[in-house]
Amino acid sequence: VLRPGSPEQMNAELTPLLTAAVIFGWGGGIVFTVIAVWLSVRQRRLHPLLLVCIAAMSISWIEAPYDWAMYAQFPSALPRMPSWWPLNMTWGGGLPSSVPVGYISYFVLPAVIGAGLGRWLSARFGWRRPTTLLTVGLVVGFCWALFFNAVIGARLGVFHYGLVIPGLAIFEGSKHQYPIYDAIAMGVQMMVFTYLLGRTDAQGRNVVEMWADRMSKSKAQSAVLSVLAMILIAHLMYGAVFAPHLVTKQAGYVTSGPTEQLFPGVPNQPQ
Repeated sequence: VLRPGSPEQMNAELTPLLTAAVIFGWGGGIVFTVIAVWLSVRQRRLHPLLLVCIAAMSISWIEAPYDWAMYAQFPSALPRMPSWWPLNMTWGGGLPSSVPVGYISYFVLPAVIGAGLGRWLSARFGWRRPTTLLTVGLVVGFCWALFFNAVIGARLGVFHYGLVIPGLAIFEGSKHQYPIYDAIAMGVQMMVFTYLLGRTDAQGRNVVEMWADRMSKSKAQSAVLSVLAMILIAHLMYGAVFAPHLVTKQAGYVTSGPTEQLFPGVPNQPQ
């Protein structure tokens, strides 16, 4: 007999879909990082892809309070971060352990697609690259978040949103409901990453690296300054898109949701 909450039960409940989600988080993050490190070694300076990977992973600690504010819940079968993880507020056991590395997969994949598409459109039609990258990044990011969060997440059951703001969600009132404002927020974050990845000069430096080179006296100083600046930008942007979710939750505007239990053995997060 499997004990509730035991490792044996968790493994037994880890469905093929959940397994694929965990593999995407860990595998995609590792692959992108290895490619970014290889590109950095080849050009003997930090590649924009590596900077975006670092920036994406640096904000992963905000995911737990983001989950809490968005009433996002995960199946109990998913392995979780230990209790010491900062602000480990994800309801039902804490933040899934694949999230920190998985943030690289989640944010870098659409940024790579957006940067490539934005550059192509800019070259093909003569559009200004900054505006094109920002626009394409927002659209690609929104579509990616809608697909990943609404379809793979809420519809297929990798995670669910217990409560949403009335009138601002698809499938509202069911366990598959998805708040559209989440896709908008993620689209804005990915828009910035797309710009930072695709807006480069002839030497392959992004705008942060160009600024860091002007402010530094050595390559090492420039590299450190670039990393710190990318982390700061990522946090400022994520804080900006997270703040409205926190305000609406605290103000009591997030009230619409199903009465059924979202996942077996895990009570729904109370309002």
